Amino acid sequence: MKHSLIALMAFVVLACGVSSDTGINKSIFVADGEHKSNGLRSVNGSITVGNEATVDGDCSTVNGRISIGENASVGEVGCVNGSISLDRNSKAREVGCVNGSIKLGGEVQVDGDVSTVNGSISTKREVEIAGDMGTVNGDIVSARTFIAGNIETVNGDIDLLDQSVVRGDIIVNRDRKKPRKQFKELVITIDEGSKVKGNIEVKGDDPNVTVVLADGGEVLGEIINAKVIRK
Repeated sequence: MKHSLIALMAFVVLACGVSSDTGINKSIFVADGEHKSNGLRSVNGSITVGNEATVDGDCSTVNGRISIGENASVGEVGCVNGSISLDRNSKAREVGCVNGSIKLGGEVQVDGDVSTVNGSISTKREVEIAGDMGTVNGDIVSARTFIAGNIETVNGDIDLLDQSVVRGDIIVNRDRKKPRKQFKELVITIDEGSKVKGNIEVKGDDPNVTVVLADGGEVLGEIINAKVIRK
């Protein structure tokens, strides 16, 4: 996830290039059912893609939100200082934000990673993520979501609910040269029949992480360097 976040920041600042529809100090709207062959880029404005619309290129904002409608299809989606939402049954290649939250509606499909630096991630039922999911400072709440890769965080709680599945590992990276007071007490909850097929690994000498296994939630691999509570 580290490399994808670095790539995200470069993408959003330089994104979409000369082949983009660009708005400076204004928002961009794609109507329901419309097809855009170019990418979309806005500075100090939002991007709204309507229901059943298609954007072949990427969508990026600096200081603005991005909203993708139902049954829409877009390329990579990225923002700095904003938020991202994808409505039901929409598709994207990758989703990332530097400062802002990400919300994925039911049956959303993402072909790559979903990541944010300072912000939360929430996913509804039947979301499929083909890559990794992660935050640095932000919580993750997923309901009946399939994550093909890993979940990574530094300072955010994780809730896996309603038979969510993580095929890879959950990694908490607290192996940093910072005072412990900068790391909050972190809780990872695996609940309602959810499953982590890999390990839960906490990196660092003083992790302050608790894993809660409740109502059939399970970890098939090892739980390393964390307290475990079974309910």
